[in-house]
Amino acid sequence: MSDEARTLSVSQFLDIVKGVLSQAFEGGLWIQGEIEGFNGRGKHTYFTIVERESGKKAAVSIAIFEYQMRHIKPLLTKHRLELADGIKVRLYGTPDIYVDRGSFSFKVTNIDPRFTLGDLAGQRDEIVQRLKTRGLYEANKLVPLPVAPLRIALITSIGSAAHADALHELESSGIGFEVLVHDVRVQGAEAVPTVVAAIEQAGARNDIDVVMLVRGGGSKTDLLAFDSEEIAAAIGMCPLPVFTGIGHEVDTSIADEVAHRAYKTPTACAAGVVQLVQEFVQSTENAWSQISLTASELLSDAERSLNETAQAVKSAVVLALNESAHTLRAAADRVRRRPTEVLSLAAHSLKSASDRLRLLDPVNTMARGWSITRDANGKAIRGASALKQGQVITTSFADGDATSTVETISTRTKQQSTSKKAGKK
Repeated sequence: MSDEARTLSVSQFLDIVKGVLSQAFEGGLWIQGEIEGFNGRGKHTYFTIVERESGKKAAVSIAIFEYQMRHIKPLLTKHRLELADGIKVRLYGTPDIYVDRGSFSFKVTNIDPRFTLGDLAGQRDEIVQRLKTRGLYEANKLVPLPVAPLRIALITSIGSAAHADALHELESSGIGFEVLVHDVRVQGAEAVPTVVAAIEQAGARNDIDVVMLVRGGGSKTDLLAFDSEEIAAAIGMCPLPVFTGIGHEVDTSIADEVAHRAYKTPTACAAGVVQLVQEFVQSTENAWSQISLTASELLSDAERSLNETAQAVKSAVVLALNESAHTLRAAADRVRRRPTEVLSLAAHSLKSASDRLRLLDPVNTMARGWSITRDANGKAIRGASALKQGQVITTSFADGDATSTVETISTRTKQQSTSKKAGKK
């Protein structure tokens, strides 16, 4: 190297490099990579885009100045995107050298949201295919759903609007839900591991009926955690039905796709659980109403049968009385026509007829301590052998009726009855 070689000051060198860059990339160019180290807290936005290949990493510093962000922000909002770590982007701008610091950066003037959307869609499709291959895509939908899910594991960020909305919907229902809250992060680097851990913990318990995973709305990038394979796999392997209530209006996350049931908002998710319990309560009430109606009809039928039996007994008694009265009148006539000894015979006959008449009257019979026992159809039961345990029977006494249930049955054989009668002799 010659001592006569050109020597430049630092500023001269940087100016030359800056000029070369400006000339080489006049008009600007597109550059793509994955965002890392995002910082959008100040007026200007800074981050690095990186490329990883074969164990190597290439990085470029990115700067989006405030006035350029005013143009880019509406474009991101239109496509429901936000810049964040882990997002792949395609940026338009020009390379530049900061002379004061000697640092190289890429000044952005535009962004291609379709590139980011396409990359996210491609990643999503790959994850869904892997879940299907592992048998986890439909697994949670096959988990049996409790008829009345009253014990809930609520996975959300404590203190968030989603947490408050879900609890309010459950509490306002008036149903005595038991809610176990798992506090998790719902976006950022900690979201995936904390949500996965909460799902696994809830699934390992035996005092939980259903898992609710809820968060509020946000951009596509805010909801990236719920498109992760890790959360989707945890839902697929969970032994409990998982309900999701992720606050989005248009998009459906992978977590929604693999869940047992998916709702648009945390409130709707809680309302879905409430509806399940209300449907169970309504079906139970309907069943009891039907049971009550059937019992009432059976009682009415039994009462009608009993009345018909009583009317038949009454008719028989009246008929017997009429016949006896006719016999008595005839006997009286004979008495008037016959001598005294005939009168005595008639009196005896009258007494016998009167006794038979009283025997015909079931009321008098029952007044002496006898009773009539009938089954549910109103049929008279003539022996203990006709009874069954648990059978409902009605016993009529002189002054009313009694309904009872048979608990024990003790019968005597014909031989036993004969022996007892012989012993009495």
